[in-house]
Amino acid sequence: MPVIGVNLRKIDSEREDDVGGNLKVNNTPKIKEVKMRTVGSLGKEALSIDFDYLCEYSKDDEKIAEIEIGGEVLFLTDDPEGVLENWEENKDLPDEIVVPVINSIMRKSLTKAVDISESLQIPPPIRFPKAKKKADSARYIG
Repeated sequence: MPVIGVNLRKIDSEREDDVGGNLKVNNTPKIKEVKMRTVGSLGKEALSIDFDYLCEYSKDDEKIAEIEIGGEVLFLTDDPEGVLENWEENKDLPDEIVVPVINSIMRKSLTKAVDISESLQIPPPIRFPKAKKKADSARYIG
C-alpha cells in the first residue's frame, strides 16, 4: 500500500557566522511515533507516522548550521491495527512500510532543506550534478 501524503508541521533553522571551509553535512530522518488516523476523503483508517528530520552542518566537529523539519506521513496498509500493535511493542515497522516512508521523508525534507540552505547562504545538503566541458577526444578509425 502507498504513502498518501506528507504533511510538514515544523520548520526551524539556524546558522553561525563563520560557515566557510570544509563542511560535513549529516541528514538524519527519525520516526518518532505511529498512530491511527481516519482519512476523511478516503473513508479509511491510515497510519499517521510522525517524524523529525535533522540536517546538521559541522566543521571540525563543531555544529555551524542546522535545519530541522517535522511532520507526518500518512500510509495506507491492509492491516493498520497489526502494524500499530507491533510499533507499540517493538518500536519497529516492517520493511515494506519503513522503506517508502523514509524515502518520502527524505524527498520532502531534502527538497525543503535545499530551499532553506539557499536562504541561509550555506551549501545545499545534497550534491547537485555539474556540467563539464566536453573533452576533446581523438577518435581512432582504422
